[in-house]
Amino acid sequence: MSIFNNLMEQSIKPKGHTGRIMLKIMNAVHKRIFIFGIENINVSDGCKLLDVGFGGGLALKLLSKKYTNVKLFGIDFSEEALKIGSKNNKKDIERGKIMLLQADIEAIPFPDNHFDIITAFQTHYHWQELDIKVKEIYRVLNKNGQFVIVAEKYKLNYHMEKFKTENELRQLLIETGFQQIEYKETKYNMLIKGYK
Repeated sequence: MSIFNNLMEQSIKPKGHTGRIMLKIMNAVHKRIFIFGIENINVSDGCKLLDVGFGGGLALKLLSKKYTNVKLFGIDFSEEALKIGSKNNKKDIERGKIMLLQADIEAIPFPDNHFDIITAFQTHYHWQELDIKVKEIYRVLNKNGQFVIVAEKYKLNYHMEKFKTENELRQLLIETGFQQIEYKETKYNMLIKGYK
């Protein structure tokens, strides 16, 4: 496997020493986009928020710092992400404010209508069969809950064959059942939010 292909694989499912390095790099370089996304989420006291594909856990750490009365959950299918994310959020995990699980988005281990907010920071462009995963996210989202996708725009064009434009993403969310869709972009980033 070439170095480039190895790094691409590590960005999808980090593992081993290289995966640990990749997670640290992702936390560092993605901080600005995490902040952009967090500033555009409607968070209320007492809500339950799930971050899918939490990687190194920095988005959850930033959310915890900003919102003191929110219960945070994260899933990632990478064992290495679970280790690093747990280390980076150790205090909040010990206090019971954050719960992290190793799980796949195709089978989120929570009941229907469980979360008020579900976020996907810099991850959805890696998901095979995006439409199936969005349906599973919809299943565990409360009525009137919000699903928020945040990504760098160039990564959509690079990684995705479909669902890379605003209209395609809107259509996907509408076909899944989302009632209201909001879209925001900057020069480099995009955010799409669907309300159930």
